[in-house]
Amino acid sequence: MNVVLKVSDLAVDFCIGEKIVNSPLRGINLEIRSGETLGIVGETGCGKTLTATAIMGLLPASARPRGRIEFADRGSLEPSSMGSIRGSEITMIFQNPQSAFNPIFTIGSQMRLVAQKRNYAKSEIGSMLNERLSSVGLTDTKRILASYPHQLSGGMLQRCMIAMAMISSPKLLIADEPTTALDATIGDQVLNLIRDLQDREGFAMLFISHDVTAVAKVADYISVIYAGRVVENGPASAVMKSPQHPYTKGLLGAIPSASKPRGTLIAIPGSVPSVLNDVVGCSFAPRCNLATSTCAEEPPTLTVGQQSVTCWMVNS
Repeated sequence: MNVVLKVSDLAVDFCIGEKIVNSPLRGINLEIRSGETLGIVGETGCGKTLTATAIMGLLPASARPRGRIEFADRGSLEPSSMGSIRGSEITMIFQNPQSAFNPIFTIGSQMRLVAQKRNYAKSEIGSMLNERLSSVGLTDTKRILASYPHQLSGGMLQRCMIAMAMISSPKLLIADEPTTALDATIGDQVLNLIRDLQDREGFAMLFISHDVTAVAKVADYISVIYAGRVVENGPASAVMKSPQHPYTKGLLGAIPSASKPRGTLIAIPGSVPSVLNDVVGCSFAPRCNLATSTCAEEPPTLTVGQQSVTCWMVNS
């Protein structure tokens, strides 16, 4: 399978006045092939959404990205060139469909605008929109296209957003927390829908979530991010069954399960460190019960195997 997206040493600095703030991303490396899904998981503040925003070229003017982003057969992409493929070859669905749609325009008018920008003929747009809405399980397409965002449920809006993202038949779909605003049942339906669409259309997907179980349902590979670094990466089945990094173990230990006795959930103490703080050793060391003086004083090295892990304690 062809590599659709390759990210190498991605970092994003920010200018605040005359001061350069340390990058919240500390050298992100990712690779996704056509038809595959890479899941990114981590707590809020770890850099998941910033990674997606940098890939899409949607960073604010104060941002100073570094590193290399290669897309399909286009080679390395500069932020200034992202506008030519954003919304066509790369599309994105967001975690809150209510805020993603403009409340003063109907769903149909917003979807038609996207179709027009993708150079669909006017005579084709109506049937194409009906087809796209039907493909995400929405049958009353005439009513939906005439509705305003507030007239539809969260689950229906999320399906509309997915349908709109698929108008251009993208090579890469970035899904940023697409089930966070939905209840568990609707969220599962949306996950199944995304996976079915991928099986039919063959696009690559970057799936971002703080919910490890949601990532495991759709991902072929998982990258665990902590404090702007990938601390563990590997096949989804291996990461879920045999996590190597203490942070990954902590995330999985915090998942409720009917098979666990009451009171056995593992809480990770502390919180994600501020990007304003310089990190000398391992960023996770202050929260890790396995940390040694080496962890606090020296950045951990990468151990490569079936799962790539950045941790001093993996082979100790």
